[in-house]
This record gives sequence, structure tokens and C-alpha cells, in this order.
Amino acid sequence: MRLLRRVAFGLLAVACVAIVVGYQANRPAKAVSDPRVFIPSPGVYLHLPPSLRATIADVYWLFAIQYYGEHVKSDQRLDSLPATVDLVTRLSPQFREPYFFGAFSSIDGGDPASGYQLLERGFRENPEDWRFPFYLGFFAYTFANNKEKDMIAAQWYAKAASLPGSPPYLQRLAAELAQKGNDTQKAIDLWTQVYAQGDKYAREKAIAALDKLLPRDKVARQKAVAGLKDLMPPARFDQFVADLFQAYL
Repeated sequence: MRLLRRVAFGLLAVACVAIVVGYQANRPAKAVSDPRVFIPSPGVYLHLPPSLRATIADVYWLFAIQYYGEHVKSDQRLDSLPATVDLVTRLSPQFREPYFFGAFSSIDGGDPASGYQLLERGFRENPEDWRFPFYLGFFAYTFANNKEKDMIAAQWYAKAASLPGSPPYLQRLAAELAQKGNDTQKAIDLWTQVYAQGDKYAREKAIAALDKLLPRDKVARQKAVAGLKDLMPPARFDQFVADLFQAYL
């Protein structure tokens, strides 16, 4: 019975892929396809071996690209794209480009919230890739309408900045958004990290921002700065203190 079940699922998988390929191959070249296309549930394929699931994901990925290109230029209806992207990413969770493609195509479909959720799932599956929290920060900052959106975006950018391969400007971006969101201590911590890790330009930006965020009273400033000592090596911290207290000399 188990063997028969596996064979049946395999035949169903082949049939579904054949429908996608055959439909695209046989329709008139200039015809616009129906935006509502049958996309099977991921559960149909999850019993198959990983290599076969990946192959099926590739087929539907190519279909998703063609489907998007065709409809975004014609009727602008992307009814079946979310289901297609969901299928691809469920079958091949470490295939990262479909997450990004699906997230940004959700903007064209008028539903960026679903794109945000897709990126969250992609990040859970690929926690070492800085691009996921980076794009999550972008979506939060651009499309959220709540008061906390600056801080949510700042947290995502800070997370992205902590991952290998991330560009250096992300730490500054996180600090700027934390400052904009009026989370003073978080902004101070992030700008301090920018100073600790950055080049001359980054350090100048950090000092300019911290000069506005830290207390103006010298004693109060000294106390606040002392609490930042563990965020950088001693030699860099000495220069940090000197830069912050130039105006008090």
C-alpha cells in the first residue's frame, strides 16, 4: 500500500507539471492566459524525494516568472502568483530568489502584507542571509502604517547588519531609524556600534548623531558614555571619548 501511494503521488506530480508545461507550450503565442490558473497544494508533492521536489519547484518557478511578465504587462492581474510562489518556496525552502520575487510582486498585486509574511518565512528557513531582514525592514518602513514602524524597521536593519556579508551602511540606517523613532537609548547603542565598526566617514556621522542624543551636561554625558565602554576595544573607546568631548575642552 505504501508503495502504491508513493507511485500515485509521483504520477500526480508528473501530471500537474505536465499541465503547466503543456498549457504554456500549446496556447497561442499572442494570447493572454487566464490569470486564474490551477496551482496544486504543496502537500501534493511533499511526500516526494527532495530532488524531485526541487525539480518540480524549478518548473513552477519558470512558470511564475513567465506568468508575472505576461500579466503585469497586460491585465495586471496576478491572481495565481501568490499560490505559485508559495508552492515553489514550500517545495524548495532554501531557494531564496522566489521569496524576494514573490515579496516584491505582492506590491504589484496590492498586498505588501503578504510579501512581508513571505519574507518572514524565508528568513526562518534561511536565517544566515542578511537580505531577508534587510527587505523586511524596507517593507516595514515603506508599507506599515503604525506608529512603531520606524522602530520595527530599525530592528530588522540592525539584524541584517549583524549577519555576514551585509553592507556597512545598514548599521547607520538602523541607527537613523531608531533615532527617528525616538528610541534614544537604542539609537545611542546603534550609533556607538557604527563608530566602533565604521570608517572615518561613519565615525563622523556617529559623533554628529550622538552629540544630539547624549546629555549636554558634561557630568551627565560622562556617565552616559561610560556605559558604552563595552561596545568597542579600549583604544577605540579612548578616541571615541575624545571625539565626543571636543566641545568641552
